Amino acid sequence: MTSRLILCLHVVMLTLTISAATAAPLNSWYDKARDLYREGVAFRKSGQPEVARQRFAAAIRADSNYTAAYSALGDLYFEKKSYADALFCCRKAQQLGAPNMSRQIGLSYYYLHQYENALEALQQAAQEEPHNSMVPYQLAQLYAQLGNYRESIYYYQQDLRIDSTHTAAWYELGMMWFNVSDAQKAVHAFEKAARLGCRQDAVFLFNTGAAWLQLEQTEKGIDCLLKALQQQPDDEQILFNLAQAFYGKGDFEAAVCQWEKVLHLQPTNAFAMFMLGKSYMGKGEMEKGMALCDKATATGTIK
Repeated sequence: MTSRLILCLHVVMLTLTISAATAAPLNSWYDKARDLYREGVAFRKSGQPEVARQRFAAAIRADSNYTAAYSALGDLYFEKKSYADALFCCRKAQQLGAPNMSRQIGLSYYYLHQYENALEALQQAAQEEPHNSMVPYQLAQLYAQLGNYRESIYYYQQDLRIDSTHTAAWYELGMMWFNVSDAQKAVHAFEKAARLGCRQDAVFLFNTGAAWLQLEQTEKGIDCLLKALQQQPDDEQILFNLAQAFYGKGDFEAAVCQWEKVLHLQPTNAFAMFMLGKSYMGKGEMEKGMALCDKATATGTIK
């Protein structure tokens, strides 16, 4: 009985000795990885991203399952626009259990032009972060880029349900409504964006003016286009739409002025030449107008 007790005690002591021997290096690996990670965080905060990157990478070498280090390294690579590396690190962090990684993964896929994967990841991000308005906003922009305007509208609306003061979303939503030929809703969104302080540059004023013209609100459309022209006096698209609007309104004097500007910028534009002739005829200068129309028709591009 005594010898058996001694044998058992010997086994227990041996086991404890082995455990102690193996625990020490395991703990040291963890401590080393943790210390390297903390150094990386400190260097990142102090504005030294490359040194921080080296520390995070070293932490991963010390502990290949150090989740926080993968996540932090993914952020750094994303900031450096190294999207393939960012994607690898973020996916690894996600596999190791890091929360809310899908948005970064989706954006990495986007910048790598893997749009289907980006959509899938961002839709997952919408589940992970239901109160983060930037997720539906980025989905809306991606669907817009892919030409799926209806789906884009849906996600802009989701964004605005979370943050009704998101100025850029209102403006871009207006563009989507314009693209699906709903000028009334486009104008509403543009006006909402303007009230929220959206910068009314030439592009904004042009888009708003074009929407008003679609609604046959000619005076409002012309007013916006004239303001846009003040900012970009040689913009051919603004001039062309103004010329068309003045001609449709019957203000042939103003139409002549705008068509002449278009023709000055595009001397071979037969359509502009023809419409200039029609505008001259509209204001009573028949001979001059007919000559221009004949010259435009002779190019063979006017039917």
